[in-house]
Amino acid sequence: MSLVLIAEDEEAMLEIFAQVVEELGHRTLRAHNGEEALMLARTERPDLVVSDHMMPRRTGVELLRTLRADPRLDDVPFLLLSAAQPKGLEEADAFLSKPVDLDTFEAAVQQVLRSRPAAPPSREEAMTAGDRAGQSNGAGREEMLNWVAHEIKTPLSSARLNTQMLLRKQGERGDADERKCSEAILRQLDRMNSLVTSILDAARLSEGKVALRRESGELAAFLQEVVQEWRELQPQVDFSLVGASQPVALSFDAERVRYILNNLLSNAVKYGGAQRRVEVSLSLTPGLALVQVRDWGVGIPASELRNIFERFHRADGAGGHGHGLGLYIAAALARLHGGSLTAQSELGIGSTFSLRLPLPT
Repeated sequence: MSLVLIAEDEEAMLEIFAQVVEELGHRTLRAHNGEEALMLARTERPDLVVSDHMMPRRTGVELLRTLRADPRLDDVPFLLLSAAQPKGLEEADAFLSKPVDLDTFEAAVQQVLRSRPAAPPSREEAMTAGDRAGQSNGAGREEMLNWVAHEIKTPLSSARLNTQMLLRKQGERGDADERKCSEAILRQLDRMNSLVTSILDAARLSEGKVALRRESGELAAFLQEVVQEWRELQPQVDFSLVGASQPVALSFDAERVRYILNNLLSNAVKYGGAQRRVEVSLSLTPGLALVQVRDWGVGIPASELRNIFERFHRADGAGGHGHGLGLYIAAALARLHGGSLTAQSELGIGSTFSLRLPLPT
């Protein structure tokens, strides 16, 4: 049994985090702000600190740095939670973005308790010269974005965790009707979270303030993984992968490229028509890796094609489920990698989206 200190200023979140940790078999200490957490840590040394970032009287990152400066507490593992992407998050042993998934939270607590990483992963801040020239104004806008993320995603996270706990109990009781209602609530919460995340990402991208975590990876294997996930998610759709038999070394942010591909594959499924067929291909051109996602669906009118990568643009007949930000964000992330995202389409024949990523020189 370990002692876990949980710092969270939202009472509902504090209670649910403590409940989850205690059900894992650990003892908990509860703090409502950074100063209270620091006092409790100095009174009874915890085996793990789980802390929100945006708290009164000391932020999560400030709490982390104070603990690291104390010789008695400098090696206590630290799990940071935040709806935003605070500067200094790489100093924590682990970071989870709100809203937090129940299984992910449990796994992170157990993993950090078992072993502390030897070194935190590096992060890369992407800023343009114009951003640096207006850094003070940019910092104010970033602070506002972080506040919006915290104020919206914290209650979302609480609602989502409570719904997942309810689903577990309903599963034990075997009540199918109740589970169906809870699953519907969870889906809507996920849609709300996706919308909030997209709005915040679009704002940060327009400011040039998105953090990239580039790592050397193998693109063909990565594509195989993504396509397999979609085969399992949409078994009624025929997903094919062409040209991914040979390894392609690349430096890229896997999470961000996954976002691009998921957006393209989601659209291909949504607008793929009766054939229910999607093809992903990988090829090499001079200096570039070319990933194409093709469908044989309804296609995009020529008058709309030039506008599809603009913010809040939705083509006619797009239905009511999109928010007009997915392709804008995908294209911006491609440019951030030094690449591009383009589209070709013909009504009634289908669409092909082409993602170009630069190869190592």
